[in-house]
Amino acid sequence: MLISSEIRSFRKYGNIREILKLFRSVSFDAYDFTFFRNERNPEGEPDRFIDADDYLEKARSLRAYADGLGIVCNQAHAPFPPIASGDEEYNKNMFRLISRSIEVAGILGAKCIVVHPCHDYSPEENAELFYNKLQPVAESAGVKIALENMWHWDGKRDIAVPAACSSPESFVSHADALDKRYFGACLDIGHAEMAGLGTSAAEMIRALGPRLIALHVHDNDRRHDNHMLPYTMKINFAEVISALKEVNYRGDITLEADAFLPRFPIGAYPEAARLMAKTADIIRREILSETAR
Repeated sequence: MLISSEIRSFRKYGNIREILKLFRSVSFDAYDFTFFRNERNPEGEPDRFIDADDYLEKARSLRAYADGLGIVCNQAHAPFPPIASGDEEYNKNMFRLISRSIEVAGILGAKCIVVHPCHDYSPEENAELFYNKLQPVAESAGVKIALENMWHWDGKRDIAVPAACSSPESFVSHADALDKRYFGACLDIGHAEMAGLGTSAAEMIRALGPRLIALHVHDNDRRHDNHMLPYTMKINFAEVISALKEVNYRGDITLEADAFLPRFPIGAYPEAARLMAKTADIIRREILSETAR
């Protein structure tokens, strides 16, 4: 069980190699490569490779560098949103970018890559119109695709409302519509705790059971998608850990607390990152402890 974090919130610190050096120095075992948007770091370099023609060469170079540091890519996150209704040009380009991100994830050594479902599709529609088309890419890359629990936001009521995989029933149905050799579930702990969705992270974990192959771990006020460090807000992580022990979870602990770090000045990033790694390690130790379930 590795501990890792997304890298996107670290981009002000420097380029990807500098971020990986920082991760290694504070005792993260791994990193989560994020392909969200084509943003640039302080040196003007793109944060992702998939927009360039030589994206595979860039990925191989980063893999060699990370191997030299002794840090691995445990998972990745594809661009989103995957589908824009009625926009065929967007959809075609996004499918190309998601496919490239799966290829890069395989080169980097990731075990899985998170690919958001289309929010308003049924399990059958997501399987037939989207995920099954990505299956050959995942098979070739040697990477599993992990679905994530999503939500819509009702601005008038200031509350989350259901979307694909936002309930235990929806998430299980989505996962079971796909080939388990190439697909699994990534539970976003924070999303599962947002008021309005009628569930909890612990309930989702127990429902998913062996389908659960990855986590996005962060905290919130149990209403908004705050993406803060665990134990800083209102989620009961003792309940989350208890449920993970019940299902014998043996995936990794990957932080997606991307709103935590940017609150600090750059000079404090190393100590803030050290706290993040320590927090992830505490969660890991609790899950793996022999304490009675």
